[in-house]
Amino acid sequence: MSRRGLRAPGAWVAVLLALVAALALATFGVVRGTRAVGGSDSSCYALMAEAFGSGRWQPASALAVAAPWPDASRTLAPGGFIPSPVRPDAASPICAPGFSVLMAPFYAIGGRDAIFAVTPIAAFVLVWCAFVLANRLAGGLAGVSAAVLTAASPIVLFQVVQPMNDIATAALWLAALALAVGSRPLAAGVLVGLAILVRPNLAPLAAIVVMVSDTVPRSGDLAENRAKRWGSVVLMITGALPGVATWLWLNHELYGNIAGSGYGDVGQLFSASHISDNLAHYGRALYQTQTVFPLVALAAPFVLVGEARRIALWLLACAGLLGSIYLLYRPFPEWWYLRFVIPAIVMMLVVACSVATVVANRARMRGVVAIGTVVLAFMGLQAAGERQVLALQGLEGRYRETATLVADRLPATAVLITVWQSGSVRFHAGREAVLWDSLDPAWLDRAVTWLSAQGREPYILVERGEEADFRDRFRGHAEIGALDWPPRFNIGGQVRIFDPADRARYLAGEAYPTENTRSPRRR
Repeated sequence: MSRRGLRAPGAWVAVLLALVAALALATFGVVRGTRAVGGSDSSCYALMAEAFGSGRWQPASALAVAAPWPDASRTLAPGGFIPSPVRPDAASPICAPGFSVLMAPFYAIGGRDAIFAVTPIAAFVLVWCAFVLANRLAGGLAGVSAAVLTAASPIVLFQVVQPMNDIATAALWLAALALAVGSRPLAAGVLVGLAILVRPNLAPLAAIVVMVSDTVPRSGDLAENRAKRWGSVVLMITGALPGVATWLWLNHELYGNIAGSGYGDVGQLFSASHISDNLAHYGRALYQTQTVFPLVALAAPFVLVGEARRIALWLLACAGLLGSIYLLYRPFPEWWYLRFVIPAIVMMLVVACSVATVVANRARMRGVVAIGTVVLAFMGLQAAGERQVLALQGLEGRYRETATLVADRLPATAVLITVWQSGSVRFHAGREAVLWDSLDPAWLDRAVTWLSAQGREPYILVERGEEADFRDRFRGHAEIGALDWPPRFNIGGQVRIFDPADRARYLAGEAYPTENTRSPRRR
């Protein structure tokens, strides 16, 4: 925001309101944050942050080399990882490593729990940049409206409480655009490089950030302006190079190839055959959570003028390009996969709020924008509540609860035979895990015997939803595959831990209690 803009009537009020919205979202991310590593994505980010923050390149396990069963390295790779193509004892991430690079300094300074601060910080930046861009287009009222609606967006609220890279991705691209519009090409380039490092498939957006910087008016003659434009491009590329170089170098270290990744065949991930399904999934989820208001942005070419019109058109182009990338991506029916397109949603909100403000100003009905913002924000909060945003802390709490029990009650030499919680016990409890869904069914009994002979103490950890699959996989292949003895621990009725050594005692008639722990805390 320029100094001239700050001298405009009500400018400081707009800044204050935008800061309040940004702080509110960041605070929500801290207070309601899961502070738990659970599924494969969060496990991937957290374990790589732990590795980077500890001076290592990736998680490793001596068991991956020593274990005698088939495909041992795959069974020892935690959720969110594949066996390393470079090191036989290591696991390489499926996810891009960039978000873990951002979290690594937090881990190095503050330990495991410090990494959960990164997403709330990114949320603050995201809301503030929405304000800056909309303010540039149509003034403080538009900026506040964009900030508030970004902070109240259901998918933003859903992701701000989780240690995932979606909010950081959106914050980096919006900040790069804001800096490009503000004639700071070097800083914009640095953020573009970081954004590519965090989510490489969005690299094409970099071209539009360059184009946005070209919309800023410059004084001087034609030749001088041309030189300035090329200078800006050079500065932006220079700023982006470290991030891009780091991405390529990490690919080489983790996958043995600068173009490598953990996602597999790109041709299977991206296909024109996915477009129709994605149009239906994203369209329905957007309408249900954002209403039709973001479509107001499409009126920008007819409402905005001058520099505002040019910037808005580039923001729409950026949102459209990003949306096109994910229309080609593998379909996911769940609404929360809107997380992929959060940057596009915020860009559309920025332009839509600017269009609405300009129209209201012309009609001398500015109050309509304020009232509409409050109504839409309330609707967003209501939609978020209906989609369990406030319940996530409790729902994800089982990961932290289970890992705490494992760390406190099981020996340091314990190895957990598990799948869904493989990343959480590795990160929160520091225990290794064998993934039973990758283990040859004929090897379950022998794997337990071998681990015991190595001085490791194996336990079977399954969520209640996994038990049927576990029994089906090992039925007829392994005696302990039936889980036909009482568990050692029952965690809130959601997770059970079995000690294979208890089976013989139980079958011999020896009684022992199952320890029931409380359900994960819900706030």
